[in-house]
Amino acid sequence: MTFGSFKSTGRINSTFNKIRELGLESNMHELNSYGFTIVPPEKVAGREFLERIRDTVLRLCEERTGHKFEVDKNGEIGSYTAQPISKDQFLLFYLLMADRVFEEWILNPALYTLIDYLMQGQQQLSSLTSFVKWRGERESLGLHSDSPPDRDGHLPACSDVCNATYVLTDYTLDDGCIAMVPGSHHYCRQPKPGEGEDRAVPVEAEAGSLIAWHGNTWHGAFPKKTDGLRLNVTSYHCHRRLKTQEAYQWRVTKEMLDRNPVEFARLVAADDHMGWDERGPDYGRGVKIAKRAKQKAA
Repeated sequence: MTFGSFKSTGRINSTFNKIRELGLESNMHELNSYGFTIVPPEKVAGREFLERIRDTVLRLCEERTGHKFEVDKNGEIGSYTAQPISKDQFLLFYLLMADRVFEEWILNPALYTLIDYLMQGQQQLSSLTSFVKWRGERESLGLHSDSPPDRDGHLPACSDVCNATYVLTDYTLDDGCIAMVPGSHHYCRQPKPGEGEDRAVPVEAEAGSLIAWHGNTWHGAFPKKTDGLRLNVTSYHCHRRLKTQEAYQWRVTKEMLDRNPVEFARLVAADDHMGWDERGPDYGRGVKIAKRAKQKAA
């Protein structure tokens, strides 16, 4: 018997085999058991890529705030107006459209494979952001689940959404790392105010690591007690039947689609003909992408 080749499991076979190829078996088990996992830098990307994407985030910080940003110094809001903003943190939105390095990132094998496993091949990119954080106080950890609730307020047991953070600076407790409540993805509900904070653990990881978690997992963040920046790139995904946070479908250019594999087109829903205007359904684009995928698989 050979696992990863059953006729009844379809495309799950390719995901299963990719997990084995990348040495992510333990990460798969951690996602199932605890709702989150940490992939070490050597299984994510090389140092050159880490520095390139971090430098790009710092450049975007300067472009959007009007202030120079350095890893070892605290940030400033400056002229930046995107919400939400606090005195010690802001988010950079719509990174996919800001630089080609982010196109490379969403196709990173470790990231793509774990998301593909959680979403059973039905994932699309919902948003690509960066949390820029420096020294500050917090009244609570802000624990929450990323999953949208059903009509009755409960969360589905399956991962309708999932999230992942590429750690661009070292994550430690004093540096304000992310907080997770292990096993909370099994609760299938949002936490009540203050609930779970006594069970939350700091997810400490060195720069270059990837932290991935099930959409139901309760998480938040500890306050940053040290000077300097805590940087990341957060890749939030949702099921193809759900609405994305950021609009990509009709904003990605032909050049972006042509220079990337078909997986990129699926992530940005360029193969989805839904969401038309007065001209009606645009089947041409979706059919073309589907044909490319079929040719690649042949």
